[in-house]
Amino acid sequence: MRQFISTRIAYGPDDVNQKVIQSGTKGKIVYFGSGLSSSREESLGFGFELLNLILTALVIMKELGADGVLHEIGTVGYDISEKQRSRLIDDQLCLIRNMASSLNIEDIYSVKLSHSYHNCDVFKHILQDVETKMRVFNDLPNFQKYGNYTIIQTAQMKYLYDTEKAMIKVGWIIGNKPVIEVVDTGHVVTLINQGHLNEYYFDSIYRYVFPCDEFTFMYAPAGMDVVNGKKYAPYTVTKSQHRPLLIEPIKSYLSKIPDSRHKRRALILYEKTIVSSWEYLFGEIDIPDDIPVNERLMNKLQYIQNKVLGGLPGLP
Repeated sequence: MRQFISTRIAYGPDDVNQKVIQSGTKGKIVYFGSGLSSSREESLGFGFELLNLILTALVIMKELGADGVLHEIGTVGYDISEKQRSRLIDDQLCLIRNMASSLNIEDIYSVKLSHSYHNCDVFKHILQDVETKMRVFNDLPNFQKYGNYTIIQTAQMKYLYDTEKAMIKVGWIIGNKPVIEVVDTGHVVTLINQGHLNEYYFDSIYRYVFPCDEFTFMYAPAGMDVVNGKKYAPYTVTKSQHRPLLIEPIKSYLSKIPDSRHKRRALILYEKTIVSSWEYLFGEIDIPDDIPVNERLMNKLQYIQNKVLGGLPGLP
């Protein structure tokens, strides 16, 4: 039943916490998060590759028999103006709600803003608990830089685990990392000293702070620059990157990019993580076979984008 998952994500069904499988996934939620901005540059908006995370989460929900997908938009911890923050939140909520309506998945796909629960007593108690358990790392220089952000991220994950039954988390990853079920103090020190604030880092911290939780972490591939092949978070796009926005007509964007091995790799990734997932969930896209392979693929990507954005004023 779960063979499809393993063909398209970095870590597949073998990494599903066996306690989750044994106790059943009924009543449990597949969860993933997206951010408003890069740590280095302001984001222009959702990247087209956000569809990778969305469709992966829906596939996992279907294959594991979970009750739904929770998409959390991280809204705190960014070095951007309040005006820009508010604009990005409004734009992203509009896109996600329109997508859920267009795809008729409103009953299984929900979105939550992270700041919406930060003032509740349950979250404050969790935050204090995480702060206490992470205090042992306060003297590490890197933890002094981003320890507060680490604590907030960990507390948010725990809050969703406790209140939403979000027990299967889909993240993104660059390369391959060992999946570690048990994280000790030495491993956390190594991760903090490395200074890579990726999802593997945050998931490992969660394992350390809450080792008894039946939380499964699965990873989809990172987004890819179509010109130079560099890897990025799939949900944000900045000015220095060559990656399409979710609202940019995808076929037109890709047609303007000269052929290269990086573009070909990106197209392969799109086919594996977006097109194959879409057709698994919603049925095969009927595109004539008598056209070049890449053009056929771009037509499929454009079809998916049109369906996702359907009905949104001013967009394709």
